[in-house]
Amino acid sequence: MCVGKGFPKACKRGKEPASPESWCHGSPTRLRCLLRFGFEGGEEANTGEANVAEYDLKDISYKVRGPTCHELTVLGSSDEPMVFNFEEEREAQKWWTIVSSSLREVQKASDSMLASQASSLPAAAGGVSADQDPEAAPFLELSEKEDLALHLAQAIEYGDEEVASQCAVALARQQATLSILLKESNYPTDDISMKVGVEDATSSASITIRVRAHTTIATLKQQVFQDYGFHPLVQRWIIGQCLCVDERTISSYGIRRDGDTAFLYLLSAKMAELTEQRYEEDQARVMLSSTSSPTDVAGERRKYNTLPNMSPKKGWGNESGRKMDIGEISQHLDTLQIGDLFSAQPKPAATSLPSPVQAGWSCPKCTFINKPTRPGCEMCSTDRPDDYVVPGSYKPDETELWRMQQEQEGILQYQQALEAERLKNFQQLLQMEEEVLVPNQEVLECRICYQQVAPGEGVLLRECLHNFCRECLRQVINYSEEPEVACPFRDDCYACGSHLQEREIRALVSPEEYRQFLERSLVLAERRSQNSFHCKTTDCRGWCIYEDSVNEFRCPICQALNCLLCKAIHEGKNCRQYQDDLQVQAQNDSAARQTNDMLQTLVQIGEAMHCPTCLIIVQKKDGCDWIRCTVCQTEICWVTKGPRWGPGGPGDTSGGCRCNVNGQRCHPRCQNCH
Repeated sequence: MCVGKGFPKACKRGKEPASPESWCHGSPTRLRCLLRFGFEGGEEANTGEANVAEYDLKDISYKVRGPTCHELTVLGSSDEPMVFNFEEEREAQKWWTIVSSSLREVQKASDSMLASQASSLPAAAGGVSADQDPEAAPFLELSEKEDLALHLAQAIEYGDEEVASQCAVALARQQATLSILLKESNYPTDDISMKVGVEDATSSASITIRVRAHTTIATLKQQVFQDYGFHPLVQRWIIGQCLCVDERTISSYGIRRDGDTAFLYLLSAKMAELTEQRYEEDQARVMLSSTSSPTDVAGERRKYNTLPNMSPKKGWGNESGRKMDIGEISQHLDTLQIGDLFSAQPKPAATSLPSPVQAGWSCPKCTFINKPTRPGCEMCSTDRPDDYVVPGSYKPDETELWRMQQEQEGILQYQQALEAERLKNFQQLLQMEEEVLVPNQEVLECRICYQQVAPGEGVLLRECLHNFCRECLRQVINYSEEPEVACPFRDDCYACGSHLQEREIRALVSPEEYRQFLERSLVLAERRSQNSFHCKTTDCRGWCIYEDSVNEFRCPICQALNCLLCKAIHEGKNCRQYQDDLQVQAQNDSAARQTNDMLQTLVQIGEAMHCPTCLIIVQKKDGCDWIRCTVCQTEICWVTKGPRWGPGGPGDTSGGCRCNVNGQRCHPRCQNCH
């Protein structure tokens, strides 16, 4: 069986090989090694190859003297060792893998032969077979797995893909459980200054610790526990947007140079399900392991410690802008480790930590990758981004289903409690709405008289919730000149713009004071109305707000009929007769003369005019420029002071003001409304 090829440059025998080959052949109980080299010239040129030597594998010793130098020694022989020099290191490694594997097979064959011989002995002679002793079978199977694992490691180290694949297949068929780790020699040996942000539910700090590339997360957790008392269960290391797994090294998460950042989040003992008993047992075990080691070993360990010495400090805070060290955090968060442990509610068993690459959303604050359905970050409680959409193919595990169920139950309880609170508040509002005044519930100081007001003696205004004593509010109402009483609250920066409600005013003053308040309000409303008209009867309080189509007003108080055009009472007379009587009376009556002079003045200033047909004085109260004489019913254009239509009556544009004929207005001041 051909087990490998090599290209040794020279050997002790002085031959110049061209293409050597190595065979291991024979029966399972006797294996031999044949070294054959091909030559390019010389006495063996006709055959092209020559046998250098042939040995039993059990009689040789093969050693590695250098990266490209191997040595073969025949046991029990006085001959000089045979030295092989290779041109490439890879070929030397491949050669060593083949020869060492063959030597191990010889050893296994020899052991199997001894075992079979022992099993063939009679039971009386002490021989016991695997079938007769079931306890021996697991040990034999375990030995085979160990040999395969060693072969796999060596084949991978020397780059032999064929042997490595064969060993891996054999282990997979036996379903062997392996733990494959890189040796420390594969990592850089330099120390790394790693920046760590330490945070718990209430506080945070920044520190710098010394680590190495081969440091695992489990080692880092254990060191923090040994030096500072933070149990590994409460430590959550977050590096490179991933929750770190204990078996991986910090370099696999991207910690490779000074200044690289990591986050350490400390859970409470209750959240980590850490009992006080377990904490004390683990702490005692760590103390025993540390005290049992020699002093020099402890010093050597501290020499390469990845964390600074803890110096206990008082207080918790960032004094004078300095950064807090891990000692302060340890002192402040001591209660998180073992405090209030027995009030925790039972929870489902937590699943294993997620792998470095997992589905979910990255926290914008601490970069922790959360599960897709989680509404907030598990580490720092930051809300999930609004634009994140849960994948439709995602299926939550049992722990997440339990959490989602708890969230739904919590939301339902919150909604029920909120609805009960709303119903209670609504009943209180209904009860308060039925009350005319809302009394104060506590002692207050009136902002008007600055007196202490006992509960129930003051009034809480509904619109603005300002408090005053009853007497001050009553005086504010009695002296108010406005129909709406404003809140009297004033200070240097703010003046309240709310008003007292009508029912509050009625309840704060007496009936007589309320009547006077209404009268003042009516007088003020009449004064501020543009189209108001007061009854001409002496001492009558009646008044109205008229419209353009109304020319008469009958007072509801004195029942007198007022002419809105003449601004007088002339029942039984039309406006022409009343104005003629005024002219006659004007000769002997000073009041009539005053009225006549007033009408003439109105005509002169343009606020009144003579009807173009009956010549009485007419006045436009408001509205458009198209008016009608109340005596002769002539339609008049107010701006032109002439008839609206021609001799033919309504619609005759041959005369009159001719407004809108050919699209032109009748007068520059025409409002174009007729």
